[in-house]
Amino acid sequence: MKDFKFKLVDLAFNFKKLANYDQEYLRTLVFNTIGERSVNSTGIPFFKLYPNAQNFTLFDDESKMINEMSEYNGDFESATSHLLHGKKFYFAWTYSA
Repeated sequence: MKDFKFKLVDLAFNFKKLANYDQEYLRTLVFNTIGERSVNSTGIPFFKLYPNAQNFTLFDDESKMINEMSEYNGDFESATSHLLHGKKFYFAWTYSA
């Protein structure tokens, strides 16, 4: 999916309240995760490892992420940010195996 746009990502918190550099960091996390040519050094690109990936969402709380992503059919996976002002953020998506 070369034409992935950040607007395809649902935001489960007020993204605009973050500092601009934190917003940019989270956008970069999303694009780096989606654009990986070798997920976790497997040699498999993102969209081959996670076929039909969808429901892309950014969360600011791990338990909220687990609860919401568990409502979808199929599996889900996530990536975690570094601490941003003492808080972690989670980028999650669903896929069909």
